[in-house]
Amino acid sequence: MIRFTKMLDDIIEYVLREMDTRIKAISDKYKNAIEEGKKQMDGYIGEMFVGRAIKYGLLDIGFHSNSTKEPCTFWITPQYNADSNKRHGIDFKVDIRDANNRVHTYLIESKNWGCHYEITPKMFLDEILPRFTTCDANHKWNWYVTMNKRNIPKIVIPCIKNRIGIIPLRGKLTESSDINKIIKPAIKSFVIGFIALIKKDIDCEKCKKLSPEKMNLLTKTDKIKQYLREGYPDKTIRLKFNITQGNLSKIKSQMKQDGEWILDRRSKEADDDKML
Repeated sequence: MIRFTKMLDDIIEYVLREMDTRIKAISDKYKNAIEEGKKQMDGYIGEMFVGRAIKYGLLDIGFHSNSTKEPCTFWITPQYNADSNKRHGIDFKVDIRDANNRVHTYLIESKNWGCHYEITPKMFLDEILPRFTTCDANHKWNWYVTMNKRNIPKIVIPCIKNRIGIIPLRGKLTESSDINKIIKPAIKSFVIGFIALIKKDIDCEKCKKLSPEKMNLLTKTDKIKQYLREGYPDKTIRLKFNITQGNLSKIKSQMKQDGEWILDRRSKEADDDKML
């Protein structure tokens, strides 16, 4: 059985707080929207959830968020191959570099649909398959779609025919989903399922993370530095350690002076708020 490391168990509450804030912001943006706008809102909430679950899942098993060409790292590109209106691309392109410097690429399309959503063969051809074929016509990469588990029977046959893996969601996530009763178990379930798929392709000792106890993280600053090295978002670190952005920036500056590489939070891929 795949289990979270103590580090993710320690930080999950702060991840959920940040996600709750983000869901409220998305909800406020669409509070006066009509039906089509509500669908967009649900889509953004689903993308927000899936993007964070992918990131924290990979961080938890030992990969670092890093756009360099170092082994045991990953990089998430949201809205890959999308147009200027952020449409018609794939929701996430995930590149994972293993210990042997091989890159494994995953295209992941997020579908946050209710269980009563009518999914016809035409809808599959219009709204799911082209997301992948326009990005990877020769199917060189791994294709996955997230789907409400109750809807999986409606898409399983065309997905098998087109070699699209399915990552089940516990249900549809909405602006009213309870953060602890619904979002928390949903993110744990998603991370476990996603990592199980990844481990079929990548499972090496060098990429496995030591427990915090074995990292010899003696002080609060030692722990903060470790979270920064691994690529955890600034907001989550600040919530976890109750530290201001100014003090966090001082720690980052010192690490850079010591020759350490720190993820640039100004980039779209690194900043969770810019992933939507």
